[in-house]
Amino acid sequence: MIMNKKLLSITFFTFLLNVSYAQNKQELLEKFRLQKEKNEALFNKKQNKSLRKLIDRDITTIVAATDQFIVYNKLIDDRANSASNIEALQNGFINGFSLNGENMEITIFDGGRILSTHQEFRDLDNPDQNRITDLENGAQELNSHAIFVAGVIAGEGFVDVTLTDSQTGEQIQTPHIAKGVLPKTKISSAGYNDINGLNVHQKILSFGKHISNHSYAAELGWSIISDQTHETGQGLLFSTPVAYLSSPNETLFGVYHEADSNFDLISYQFPTYTIVKGAGNEYGYGPGTYASFNYNLYKEDGIKFEEGDLIPHDNCQTGAYCIGLGSLAKNIIVVGAIDIPQTGDNKVTSSSEIIHSSYSSAGPRKDGAIKPDLVAVGTRVIGPTLPNNTSYIIGSGTSYSSPKVTGVVGAITQLKRLLTGDSTYYFNSDEVKAFLLHTTQEAGLFDGPDNKFGWGLLDAKKAAETVLAAHNKEIVFERNEKVSGINYEKLITANNDKELKVTVTWIDPAAKNILEKIEDLVHDTSSKLVNDLDVRVFDTETNEEHLPWKLDLANVTGAAIKGDNTVDNIEQILIKNPVAGRKYKVVVSNKGDLIDDNDALSNQNYTLLITGITLENLNTDEVNVKSITSVYPTIAKDIIHVKTTEKIQKVDVIDLTGKLVLSTKTDRVNVSSLPVGVYIINITTDKGVTTKKIVKQ
Repeated sequence: MIMNKKLLSITFFTFLLNVSYAQNKQELLEKFRLQKEKNEALFNKKQNKSLRKLIDRDITTIVAATDQFIVYNKLIDDRANSASNIEALQNGFINGFSLNGENMEITIFDGGRILSTHQEFRDLDNPDQNRITDLENGAQELNSHAIFVAGVIAGEGFVDVTLTDSQTGEQIQTPHIAKGVLPKTKISSAGYNDINGLNVHQKILSFGKHISNHSYAAELGWSIISDQTHETGQGLLFSTPVAYLSSPNETLFGVYHEADSNFDLISYQFPTYTIVKGAGNEYGYGPGTYASFNYNLYKEDGIKFEEGDLIPHDNCQTGAYCIGLGSLAKNIIVVGAIDIPQTGDNKVTSSSEIIHSSYSSAGPRKDGAIKPDLVAVGTRVIGPTLPNNTSYIIGSGTSYSSPKVTGVVGAITQLKRLLTGDSTYYFNSDEVKAFLLHTTQEAGLFDGPDNKFGWGLLDAKKAAETVLAAHNKEIVFERNEKVSGINYEKLITANNDKELKVTVTWIDPAAKNILEKIEDLVHDTSSKLVNDLDVRVFDTETNEEHLPWKLDLANVTGAAIKGDNTVDNIEQILIKNPVAGRKYKVVVSNKGDLIDDNDALSNQNYTLLITGITLENLNTDEVNVKSITSVYPTIAKDIIHVKTTEKIQKVDVIDLTGKLVLSTKTDRVNVSSLPVGVYIINITTDKGVTTKKIVKQ
């Protein structure tokens, strides 16, 4: 099988300073090096002249290889921000914080080098500098796709932009239209290809900065190629060797394979690394869709299909299964695309306004696991491009929806840093997944997750509000350790007017039950879950059992059902109309023995997030101290007073960059020496931490 890695449209991890982590990193680097050598040998053995005439294939973008197939990767504004409520974070709607990426850094692995001098990447604090770091020191060529992706995350929104949509002829003029999610964040970048001797998994280990975006995807089915023998100059290539297929509806889309396992290995070894990836743009390509063009059809080896050959169906012809390997890992966040909502302010008021982009690849994984995880706007987005520092373009693709999510991961991380005063803080990746997927806006025809929208539309504001509520202990947010065979139980009380939602997430070891032969892979529905945790909620008065969502493997395009989920490392229970004041019991259990990534018996860390509850269900030491702690005046020139019935341990004053500027152990805080501005006060007592905002005049 020939498959592209397609673009969708010296710094190591801080935690690698630990000796054991450094050892793990070296072991993974060696594993990936051996994989790379194997893939290169198979590449040299299988490449042929027919394919080279049609499409430029080279050794630099191999994802995986076997005796049967070679797998390649290929490349896959402000209105888009509005759809996911991102502007609320930028404009200080979350406890007064303006989350614009100050002192944050995000890594992009993409098609090449970013034009660092583009006006969208100015460093306002250092006028002669920019916010882009090239991790490969000029080894990559400038790449318009990488520039655009960087703009979606970090564009300043420098100017008013007027562009003409090539499809509709519409003139679009909007102030700061190319503004990214985090207009002050720093971007470090590297190419996903291996022209400098490292493949993308090795580069993640060498260059990653805890949060990274990957807007490329593997191609396994039909794609449009350049074909000078056809009148339109285009043709269609099918990437999977048809000789191994027995039916036109068989597909390698949805297969968990080597690239997915590699991502899961990295996530398990380095839990504070969050990887966000595009789902792909494969939906609908094929001979049926392009029948009117009468394109030449080519097999994976570059030879034309002949009369009598089995001709595969269009990608996702059944509405399912067109996400490629490398975007099906359990521990990463995979993002699909939607159109910009056609509402006055581009905000969503109902699920009917959330429209699946026609190209956005659909899941699920072959075992029925939910992919993509969520969606964001990816269609007709405006961003920076080549050839110069003032160039812009309109683009579409999951290339541009995934960096929206990546930026929000950075935003909620910045929020947590400001709340804690810890400028080095990073969430565990399963915590990030819990916050984002617990708070999505419902999308699709049915309640719950589905195979096109995942858990729903990204809602940045709600995710950030949930981070704040967790910090203030207004909801249940725990990271626990699951011991095999010992259930975790927690009593909670339903709120008067809110739905009750319980989410459990965990970083699962990489699956090892990976098959090699195409004829086996196309039918492999075995679960890729290693440690199977289960969550249940019981009504303590009626003993009614509430089960988590899962996709119905017999009808993956239909409504999600509730039952025993044995394939996802996120489980979520929603009780839409709980009995107000009723006590419910949450139980977290597991099947079999829990193991680590070396197959040794091991406990499994997991995240538990519960909303829609009253504070009475929290333990005494978990009571939200915000209700009994206050500061006054909140606008002051000199002295701030702290009033609390608890014992003060310390009071920290933090500026909006996250820097600790003052600390005391008394109830009087003298801020007279501080510059005029907004500050955060963290009050630590023997009962917990309360966060307040003050203004220094």
